[in-house]
Amino acid sequence: MPIKYGQYTVPKVDEEVNFKVGQPSPAMLPLDYIRKSAAEKFAEDDPNYLQYGDIPGYKEFRVALAGFLTQEYGAPVDPDELFVTNGVTGGLAMIATLFCHSGDLVLAEDPSYFLALRIFEDFKLTCHQVPIEKDGIDMVALEELLKKEKPKMLYTVPTAQNPTGRTLSEEKRKKLVELAYKYDFLIVADEVYHLLTFPGVHGPLPMPYYDTKKEKVFSVGSFSKILAPALRLGWFQAPKSLLKPIIDCGMFDSSGGINPVMSGVVHKAIDSGLQKKHLDWTRGELHTRCKHLMECCTKYLVPIGCSFEEPLGGYFVLLKLPDGVISTELLDVAVANKVRFLPGTSFGKAYAGYLRLSFSYYNSADIDVGIQRLGEAIKQLQAKK
Repeated sequence: MPIKYGQYTVPKVDEEVNFKVGQPSPAMLPLDYIRKSAAEKFAEDDPNYLQYGDIPGYKEFRVALAGFLTQEYGAPVDPDELFVTNGVTGGLAMIATLFCHSGDLVLAEDPSYFLALRIFEDFKLTCHQVPIEKDGIDMVALEELLKKEKPKMLYTVPTAQNPTGRTLSEEKRKKLVELAYKYDFLIVADEVYHLLTFPGVHGPLPMPYYDTKKEKVFSVGSFSKILAPALRLGWFQAPKSLLKPIIDCGMFDSSGGINPVMSGVVHKAIDSGLQKKHLDWTRGELHTRCKHLMECCTKYLVPIGCSFEEPLGGYFVLLKLPDGVISTELLDVAVANKVRFLPGTSFGKAYAGYLRLSFSYYNSADIDVGIQRLGEAIKQLQAKK
C-alpha cells in the first residue's frame, strides 16, 4: 500500500470524480524543481541555515520574493513590507489572533471561501456576509451595513474569487479602501489566486496598491497554489505599522520566523527561474482545464437548465442549477452516480441552488466523465420532483 501523504483521499475516477477537491493534481506538483532547489540550498553547507529564523523571514529571501512579485505585479514591492507566513490559512489565523477578540464582527463576501468562515468561527468571531455583484462586493449594501455595524475587519478574495471566479473591479477596490478609512476597519485580502489569472488576463493590482496611506490593508499570498501546498509557505504584504504587532508578539519571540528551511528552498527556486517557469506553465494548464470544464458544462448541463459564469483565473467554476434543484439534495444522488461537489450553501445561505466545481485536480478526460455523471444525477433528481 502506498504511503498516504495528502490531506484528502482522492479515489480513482472509476470509483468517483470529486470536484470538491481544491488542490493541484499530482501532475502539477513540481517535484523535480523542488528537488533541484533543495539540493542547491543544502550544498551551501551552512549549519546556520538550520537555526531559529529571522522573525519576518530572512532578508535575502524577502528581497528575492519582492523581486519576483514586482515582476509579476508590474508594481514595486518593498521587502520590508513582506512577512513570511505558513500560507493563507496560517495568515488568517494570525490576524484573527492578534487583531481581533472574541465576539468581534468580521465581514465577508456572500458567497465566500467556506474555510475562512470556519476559521472566523473557531476564533469566536461574528461573521456577516455582504452580497457581491459581477464586479465584486456590492458597495451600496456594504455601506448600509457599515452605518449600522462596526466590523473589526473585512475579508475578501478580490481576484478570481472563491467560489464565483469574479474579480473586484479597480473602481470598487478604491471604494473599499475609502470605506475602510471612513468606518475604521481592516481589509484582509486573500490574494492566493492573484498570480493565477489566465494567460492574457490583465486585472487590477493587488489591494495594497489602493491604500496610499498604508494603514488598512493586509494582502495574504501563498506558494500553495503557485508551487506546492506542502511547502506551507506564504506571505503578508502590509505596511510596517500592521506588521509590527506580529513581529513583536510573544509567539515569534519564542519560535523565531516561520519555516526558514522551506524559505531557503523556495529562494533558490525563485533565483533559478524555476518558480517563474512553473507559474507560467500552471496558468496555461489551469486555463486548459477550465476551458474543458466549461465546454463539458455547455454540452451536458446547460441543455438541462444549468448556467455558469466564465472565470478569468483561479481553480473554480460556480454552477447554477436548474430551478427547483437544491445542491444539498442533489449531493446524495450525485454520490450514487460516482461524482461529488461542494454545495453552494457552504459559501452562503443564499446559494442553495448552486454548487462549486474545481478544475484543478482532473485532466480533460476525467472532467468529461465527471460532468456527464453530474448531468445524469441532475436528471434523476428532476425526474423525482
